[in-house]
Amino acid sequence: MAWKDWSEDSFEEARRQGKLVLLDLTASWCHWCHVMDDTTYSNPDIARAINDNFVPIRVDIDRRPDISERYNRGGLPTTAFLSDRGESVWGATYIPPNDMKRIIDSILEAKATGEIDRALERSRMNYLELPRRSVEGQAVGVEFLDSTFEDIFSAYDIEYGGFGIEPKFPHPDAIELLLARYVETKDDELADAVVNTLEQMTAGLHDKVDGGIFRYSVTRDWLTPHYEKMLETNIGFLRNLVHAYNVVGGQGFDVLARDIAKYLMTDLRDRESGGFYGSQDADEEYYKLPETARRRREAPSVDKTVYAGWNAEASAVFTLAGTVLGDEEILRAGGSSWTYALEHLWNPGTGLVRHVASSETYLFEDQVPFFKALLARMGLSEKDANIKLAEELIRGVDRAFASADGGFNDIMKGGKAIGELDIPRRPLVENSNWALALAQFGSAVHRQELVDQARRILNSFTQTEIEAHGVFAAAYLRASWVLGHRIRVVEIHEKASAKAKPSGYLASAQTLFDPSIIPVTIADDSAEPYAVICSDKGCSKKIVDPKELMMFLRNIIDGRKPRPEGSGKTP
Repeated sequence: MAWKDWSEDSFEEARRQGKLVLLDLTASWCHWCHVMDDTTYSNPDIARAINDNFVPIRVDIDRRPDISERYNRGGLPTTAFLSDRGESVWGATYIPPNDMKRIIDSILEAKATGEIDRALERSRMNYLELPRRSVEGQAVGVEFLDSTFEDIFSAYDIEYGGFGIEPKFPHPDAIELLLARYVETKDDELADAVVNTLEQMTAGLHDKVDGGIFRYSVTRDWLTPHYEKMLETNIGFLRNLVHAYNVVGGQGFDVLARDIAKYLMTDLRDRESGGFYGSQDADEEYYKLPETARRRREAPSVDKTVYAGWNAEASAVFTLAGTVLGDEEILRAGGSSWTYALEHLWNPGTGLVRHVASSETYLFEDQVPFFKALLARMGLSEKDANIKLAEELIRGVDRAFASADGGFNDIMKGGKAIGELDIPRRPLVENSNWALALAQFGSAVHRQELVDQARRILNSFTQTEIEAHGVFAAAYLRASWVLGHRIRVVEIHEKASAKAKPSGYLASAQTLFDPSIIPVTIADDSAEPYAVICSDKGCSKKIVDPKELMMFLRNIIDGRKPRPEGSGKTP
């Protein structure tokens, strides 16, 4: 197979030769991608037919998630036939050799008769007639937020935990939402759902030999995993475990959290640079072996690429886990991955992080976790040092990704885009998480205009858009709930020499698990450590005991309304 990169040159070759493009979406960890390589694409007749009649392009979806977002046909591998402009003609997932021969013949016949060209022309005319939607800018009401929460919770699988039937994927944002609601309402049904889900996931997806969890299960009971291990999946699970340990306690969640962290630090991290790797390949044979047999075999390969968004998410979660669990090794790993991001991924010229160190690809989805990691560093130390960095990031995102419809697009503005990349998308999840981080940062530095901007981002999405996301609307609800409260900032004043280890004040603030409470640490050599709780109404008196701080914060949480107002109102 004469694979080419996704580039203007490749599509220009297709135009010049009057050919269609065959796009293969793949990933290093994808089992069926390897199967298709070993069968379909290794067949000499098929390879010859594709190379002679199409321009074959291969894209790794981890390196180009923006392309996958537009052309993925519901799984990997994806095989898509495109016009020389990048328009979709036909697509499917895994295609065995005999089917591929038949499909190639059918596509070539449709091209020769002009059927494909006529269909593309009709599609172009329909696109030109699509009306542009207007920005509504109205906050959704509390009734809608409550109704959407009930819709999400109705997808909970009472018997096996998780959401939906099968295949069964982890939904870390939904777990965070249930925990946040439980903190507000003390509804035991929510806590039971979290505990059941995490325990059932552990029983089916947790690798009890090498550590870590697998990406998902084919079956409802979690017991038939797909054996790839993703940094993204494991970081989401680790975050859930730490917060569940904080909120519901017991259950061994702290022990399991340490196991997940150990796997990531051992197998998915560059010990020298500190960056976290993207994934470990699926190898069904290996993972079904007992421990003694595994030790005699080489472990599945690791994609040693550090992806900006996943690495930043790891930095934020490791900082959280190290603080809550009192584990300095985990905490240092969070700091090392943050250093990697600053040294290899941050571009001060654009005010953005690159998707990977070797590329000048910039995606909105990477800027969001970088902002979250930055906030985590402000909680641990270095508030003043990171304010400038955060402001540069905010300006960079505004310049590069701002959408005329409100909020932010997934890809940068300007430039010559190919095919469906010419149509930017406004991702609800990433916009919601950015709005939450923006409101938290704005509150921490006393800039109300940033909190107001966060509300406008959330208000730019219609009820229809939110409802269409199903369980994935959890991120929007969580951000809306936080903005419905008065955000409190816990300013922790301590001597600079104490920076290497988190104080008891930070642990107290983190233990309560409430995203409307933002800890920031300020170097202060003038006195013994203390904390103050600040909001837009002013600051509290000095609090000189971490236990007293926890009591004050708990009283704030317990004194709030159980059903906060929508994103446009502040009680």
